[in-house]
Amino acid sequence: MPSAFPSALLGSGRPLTLRGAGHSCDGQTVTDGELLVTYAPDTADRQVRDLGESLIEVPAGISWHGLERHLNRRGRTAPVLPNYLRMSVGGTLSVGGAGVDSVRYGMQVDHVERIQLIDGTGSSRWCSRTDHPELFRFALGGLGMAGLIERAVLRTVPHHRYIHVHHARHAALAELADYTEQIAQRDDVDIYRASLRRGRLASITGWRTNKPTRCDVGKCVTLPNLPLLGDGDVAERASRSPDQAQLWTDYLVPAGRFARMLAAVETLLHRDPLNRVHMMLYILILRRPPDAIPFAFTPVRTDPVSIGLGVYTSFSNDPATEVAIRDVFRDLLDHCCKLDGRPYLYGANDFDDLLARQLYGADLDRLAELRSRYRLEHVNAHLPLVRAARTVSSARNSTVKAEKTNERKLSARSGQAAIVSRNADSRTANRLITGEH
Repeated sequence: MPSAFPSALLGSGRPLTLRGAGHSCDGQTVTDGELLVTYAPDTADRQVRDLGESLIEVPAGISWHGLERHLNRRGRTAPVLPNYLRMSVGGTLSVGGAGVDSVRYGMQVDHVERIQLIDGTGSSRWCSRTDHPELFRFALGGLGMAGLIERAVLRTVPHHRYIHVHHARHAALAELADYTEQIAQRDDVDIYRASLRRGRLASITGWRTNKPTRCDVGKCVTLPNLPLLGDGDVAERASRSPDQAQLWTDYLVPAGRFARMLAAVETLLHRDPLNRVHMMLYILILRRPPDAIPFAFTPVRTDPVSIGLGVYTSFSNDPATEVAIRDVFRDLLDHCCKLDGRPYLYGANDFDDLLARQLYGADLDRLAELRSRYRLEHVNAHLPLVRAARTVSSARNSTVKAEKTNERKLSARSGQAAIVSRNADSRTANRLITGEH
């Protein structure tokens, strides 16, 4: 798409919703107004620029599949790939980005050198750790609330030709939780994922290499490291029927607390509604770099290692069942918060203002200020966090206004008291001068 088009549309001031490949859920990119679609995999490949020093500049509309094709031909790869490569780079950077590689490399946003961001006036600026660092911190993982990511400069790593994959089966969720915690304590693992699917508990642990040597442990195979073959879309596999509705969400908690989070899910597995819907659990480990930025809205801020739990459901398109599943998700979100965790904003999360404040604190106030400053009030205004930021900011402004009003009243009363005091002093002085008693 012409580079001037997004700027013109953003600068129009008309209500606007941003969308990448349209892979988001829970109505995040559904709108009655205008929709700006940045996903352009057929043309974006021609706009890739190799910058040297392991850096590559890409348009936000390129797919991870297209980017990985480009990089693999040059012996490079993205540090973290999503499980489904047909999503846009800009889209996953707007939620944080995680995958099986996160056990070594953390989130995708941890490997962004800089981004080109368009604000609500249509103006474009490059943001990084040193240039407009606050916008950088709010835009990455920020669901488009701080502007549209137009281009990104990403760091890359060497591509390995092979991968040793170890498969493990687990008898119970508690055993899987212990095993996952053990892997989270290691720093030599290249890929990890675990799942509960169709009643089967399994995990995959992997190590990358350039040598096709045989594995020396049981249930291990050496495979070509072909990320382009992908693992398919995990969420899509939860349901393929058009008559089925889907709700899914992800929670991340600090390593060491995952067993308690998984236990909370286990207590719900045999209760209504989860006992009558198709459900899958998906588990990842995220080990962030030592110099990772505490992004405003990503599911991980400062914890060096976190464990993510995805809960994916599919069910007959029944409103009552949907309400019941949302109630379960809200209970799990509360439990996640008690464990000092956060939700992954990609999923279905029902925030109220109090919970949003608990999770994001002063960053909600600052989001409202940034959206006002950069004229973004018309962009993604339907998102729950935008509404919460607006409410919190309005309440804060009302409090400040009330405090200023009270200060003026107190000042006026003090002034009146001072006048009365001066008048009394003046009358006393006059009586002394005239000799009156």
